[in-house]
Amino acid sequence: MVGKFTFFSKQQLPLLDESNRETSKFNDQSYGTIFDITETREDNDGESSVQGGSKGDCIGRESNDIKIYQTQHLDLWEIASILSTAFAYGCIMTTLFLITLPVECQRIQHEHPTIQKSISLAVFVAIAGVTQLVTPLIGMLSDMYQPPLPTVGKRLPYLVLGSILTVIGLLGQGISSAWSFWVRYSFFFFLHMVGLNIIYAMMISLIPDQVPPAQVGVANGSLAFLLVTGSLFGFGLFYSVLGEDIESMYALYTIIVIASSILTCSCAHKRDVTLMRTKSDVDLLSTAIDESQIPGLGMLVNSMIIAPLQHLDGAKLIGAFTIDTVKYHDFFVVTVSRTFYYMGISVQSFFLFFIHDVLHIRANPENAVALLSILGQCAGALICYPVAYASDKLFGGSRKPFIYVACVILASTTFSIMFMTSLDQMIFACLVLGGANGMYLTMDTSLAVDTLAEDQEDEGSNAQLLGVWGVAGFVGSALGPLVGGPLLYMFGNPVEESDGTIEYSAHGYAIVLGMSAIYYVCSALTLTLIRSKYI
Repeated sequence: MVGKFTFFSKQQLPLLDESNRETSKFNDQSYGTIFDITETREDNDGESSVQGGSKGDCIGRESNDIKIYQTQHLDLWEIASILSTAFAYGCIMTTLFLITLPVECQRIQHEHPTIQKSISLAVFVAIAGVTQLVTPLIGMLSDMYQPPLPTVGKRLPYLVLGSILTVIGLLGQGISSAWSFWVRYSFFFFLHMVGLNIIYAMMISLIPDQVPPAQVGVANGSLAFLLVTGSLFGFGLFYSVLGEDIESMYALYTIIVIASSILTCSCAHKRDVTLMRTKSDVDLLSTAIDESQIPGLGMLVNSMIIAPLQHLDGAKLIGAFTIDTVKYHDFFVVTVSRTFYYMGISVQSFFLFFIHDVLHIRANPENAVALLSILGQCAGALICYPVAYASDKLFGGSRKPFIYVACVILASTTFSIMFMTSLDQMIFACLVLGGANGMYLTMDTSLAVDTLAEDQEDEGSNAQLLGVWGVAGFVGSALGPLVGGPLLYMFGNPVEESDGTIEYSAHGYAIVLGMSAIYYVCSALTLTLIRSKYI
């Protein structure tokens, strides 16, 4: 028997041998279309015949097909292709906030002296933070999504939507930057960030959707590796091929988004279509697709955005940004741990000031920070995949031991920075921090996927929950400086230098670094509240 289901139109059905055909009809509730589904069987002599069964038999066989897809081993290149948009995300998010936006903010200050570059950069960061709130909402919409045709998947339509918004935003930013239209630039930046967050939400959702449980660690190692290498790729091209030309960065971002989205869609489409239903959906599943069925743009927009929003009330909207702590207790614990981790890692935003004020590197401290960042990311890229592979093989697949080790290294190394007096010592510390960060980030995503509800009825909320998990990272990144900044000011004995700059004492930085170490410890301790013995 060939495990294959084919959609036939009513006009095609009479062409089949009536003696060998039974049809099972079910109704597409969204569009009222009747599909006749038959099963293709192959006899021992190699001839094909078409047989059918009851509706329950068809659905049972479809469930078997789903299980086969969910447990089928994936090659490493397939996993990397499915998650290839992580490369674009890493390239854009790192270089955008460390290179592109700071340069653009300097231009804004030069053209409008009343607007300080720090203020304009803070506005862009705030816009980026607000747009992250789209991830739980778009995740919920994709969880609820009922594709209008069997040729349409569940996650990839939203990923394509995010790609389109991102490309439009990037093109608009490039044009607005060239003409110094900064209000329009801000609007297109908002559009770009919305699109990029949609891409990220769908990319993360593809892991529990399409990667077998036995390969979750490898998948998340690949994800971390793609994020880091994307970042390094952006830095490398900016300082070499692109000759530090900011306008070229927008073109680079656009090309990478388009290329990675095409690669993801080409490799993940068939699985996305086959696995597009939850246990309760019995309308549209086929592993053999009639490619002539192409949905119109209006049909897609209506089914993806308009129709779901029309049925969205206040309670559901609030629910998109919350986690049921009873049903998803372990996932909630992982989310809290993630928040503490990002509160700890946010101390790196003070490294520029630390290098200037404590290490007394006054000439181009920005270059020193860039060097530390690149070296740390290289260390993370080298460690993430081996750790991911080991986590699938050791400790019964448990991720927590690796998190504990990462948090101990992060806390102790961060604490030791307060005693450092040279850039060489900082380089060594950042290499260690980079490796530990790579370990944590790989296991962090694996923990999130592992702790998602295993019950089939709850699989429909994967994207929404992962969206909230993603927002937790932003909350931690914002809370860290929000607490550390005032502490540095209160205990750092600020002194104004002759050139007008404000310097803080080593005592103030010791307080901030100590708090960061405490956050890492809290991140590890929080995971002890996980109830499952297999996580």
